[in-house]
Amino acid sequence: MLRLFSQRVHESFALSAILAGSVALHVAWIDNLLISRSRTIAEWVTLNPDIGPISGLYVDTLGAFFVTLLVMTFLWRGRDVSHWRDRVFWFFILSIVLFLVMTLPFIYGFAVT
Repeated sequence: MLRLFSQRVHESFALSAILAGSVALHVAWIDNLLISRSRTIAEWVTLNPDIGPISGLYVDTLGAFFVTLLVMTFLWRGRDVSHWRDRVFWFFILSIVLFLVMTLPFIYGFAVT
């Protein structure tokens, strides 16, 4: 039988992936807020005019994920990162909550005058 996948994932790579997902969530809601507030930024990130600025938002989010994943995998490779478990986990939970709150439609309608 072909062994395409190993039996386990190293902790350093798993924490890098969770941290990269957290950073990508923050990039997504910040980009979404900027795109909805500024027409200039919306035009700047539009890669495909038929799709609109969402195409650039996806590319920015994927770029943030993979850059963070590569950097953290390189930095944490072969090291004991068990002391980072709780911090990365709670950062991930905070990222999910902030993403959910900051992508609600009434957040974009809020303005200080």
